[in-house]
Amino acid sequence: MKITIHEDPSITETEILIKCAQMTDELRDMIAGMGLVGHTFAGERQGETFFIPIKDIFYFESVDGEIFFYTEKQTYKSTAKLYQIEQSLQNLKFARISKTVIANLGKMRSIKNSENSRLIATLTNNEKLLVSRQYVSEIKRKLGV
Repeated sequence: MKITIHEDPSITETEILIKCAQMTDELRDMIAGMGLVGHTFAGERQGETFFIPIKDIFYFESVDGEIFFYTEKQTYKSTAKLYQIEQSLQNLKFARISKTVIANLGKMRSIKNSENSRLIATLTNNEKLLVSRQYVSEIKRKLGV
């Protein structure tokens, strides 16, 4: 792969041009990753609002009608609804894995089959999430399995 950067002070908007013989999964991942740069998600913890980079979020979860999201070491409360979060992340490496959870596929270390046609996803922080059977085929497709 060849990367060329051309600096020109007269340019007012940065443009990224990708030339390729064929769009590959590797290119799609790179493009999705570029979409994460500079994007944050607002979350509250101990009465203070934090702006967390999307790339640092492991998953979003609905618990008793409230939405929380998790980083490697912290938990934050969100005012957004789960369906709104899902819509805002649809072009990134996030996917719904159950009725109550949207996970960052880039934070998944492994998946393994579980009973009742479900999966257990192990995240890079060793946390385990259950993938409901209705989402298994889509998750496997998105992960290239």
